[in-house]
Amino acid sequence: MKKSTLFALLCFGLMLTINLSCYEDNSTLDDNLISGVRIDTTGMSELTVRQFERLTLTPDLDIGNLSEADLSYEWRINLAPNTTEYDVISTEKNLDYEVRLPPNRTGRFHQLFYKVIDNITELEYSIAWPLTVLNNIGEGLVVAVTADGITTDISHIMSPEVSPDFNEVSVKQNVYSAINNNTIDGLIKDMIFTTIFGVDAMLMITDNSVVRINTLDYTFGGKNDDLFFGNLGTYQPQSLGVATSAVLYVGSNKFTATNLGISREFGIPFDFTFQVPAEIAVIRKANPPVIISFYDETNEHFVYQARIGSFGDRNMIRVPSAPTGVFNPDDVTNKTNVAAGVSTTGNFRHLLKDLTTNEMILYEFDGGIDEFPSPIAPAPLSITSLAGAPNIANAKHFVILEDQKVIYYATDTTIYAMLYSASTPTFETRYTVPAGEKITTLQVYQQAGYPYDQSTSYITTNNKQLIMSTYNGTEGKVSILPIINIGLGNIDTPNIKTFTGFDRVTAIGTQK
Repeated sequence: MKKSTLFALLCFGLMLTINLSCYEDNSTLDDNLISGVRIDTTGMSELTVRQFERLTLTPDLDIGNLSEADLSYEWRINLAPNTTEYDVISTEKNLDYEVRLPPNRTGRFHQLFYKVIDNITELEYSIAWPLTVLNNIGEGLVVAVTADGITTDISHIMSPEVSPDFNEVSVKQNVYSAINNNTIDGLIKDMIFTTIFGVDAMLMITDNSVVRINTLDYTFGGKNDDLFFGNLGTYQPQSLGVATSAVLYVGSNKFTATNLGISREFGIPFDFTFQVPAEIAVIRKANPPVIISFYDETNEHFVYQARIGSFGDRNMIRVPSAPTGVFNPDDVTNKTNVAAGVSTTGNFRHLLKDLTTNEMILYEFDGGIDEFPSPIAPAPLSITSLAGAPNIANAKHFVILEDQKVIYYATDTTIYAMLYSASTPTFETRYTVPAGEKITTLQVYQQAGYPYDQSTSYITTNNKQLIMSTYNGTEGKVSILPIINIGLGNIDTPNIKTFTGFDRVTAIGTQK
């Protein structure tokens, strides 16, 4: 640039500065400040909410001379702690939002973001809070439901009858799909609560899968091959059970027992030719002479197994002949399993149906005698026919009580009780469901961990109430039926508690 041109620009700038310094400011900006929004967050530096509860916030806003009609609002939350993927959860001034996010781990937070927009100036005013989501699913009933007859979702019930030290009622619908954004393939037919290598979980089975759900946050924890050391190829689950130190799995007529407290996966099945049914009787107290008893339909005889752990007699053994006994196990042929159970005194109970006559018969054995190196086999104790039981041909659900000689059986609409403490059993009607409803599940309530968890003081309702589900074609219900008059199996009808709003219930379990 030439010197003359540079000199001219400098002179022009100097003249402009001089002129501006002498200019009188007549503006009114000091009297007309741009109004803004102030958000008072006193006492709201951090937020905490329990999963499936509603988070309600009413921010204290100072909008100055702005018009409320010119403002709009937005609430957003990130889907996982420390991520930048957000969902808009409300566009209202105040927040009322059911939090269905999984509980977050210590030190990891969700972020709740609030924004106020001035639609005239397009200015935005925002604030964010760290949000902790706490676990809100405690001890209670785990309810498997289906809306389409093909897949399963999981709901949850907490109430004083099934949740110790809990004085309210909390029903959470479709917990699993809310957290995992999908349902479980197949229909859940059985489930148990256990602890797998330090992690609390529910194990569930369908006709072709074994599924694990972690109960801390109800997230998916694995399926089929994820849960077994050996690849089983195809999965045909029949039932689940628990013993003192093991979780029991029956599938494809094979049986395995694994201490999941020290193992993350099931071991291989016991290598015996016996055909194990879904209905096995398991003694769950510590160190009984015999742990397991079942009726092998294919080979037509009773079988027992003394031990399932690493020590002792782990063989499956046929119950020997007893020609002079109350009944001879060798003569029990042409039968199919209906139900199996145990007594609190350690006896085995098997309810079988004759394939020719359809007669149902209850066979009871003692628990065997402890003798080294192998125990003496369970011996026949009693035989009870259910011939003449009302409507027994239409029975679909059976419950063998442990602490009294009562068996409940139920048709689609009615629960009956068989009382067999005397030499001749008696049968009485105990409950009929409301018109239009059908019973879909029936079981006795047993607290998770019963009876082998010595650290637990069991709730007074343990073994003293039936858990029943019904369906009327559009709505499923879960009912708690108190059992009164020990030995008679009466139902305290006026004090039945019913929870509504479910899809069709396929199975119910208990969790801690």
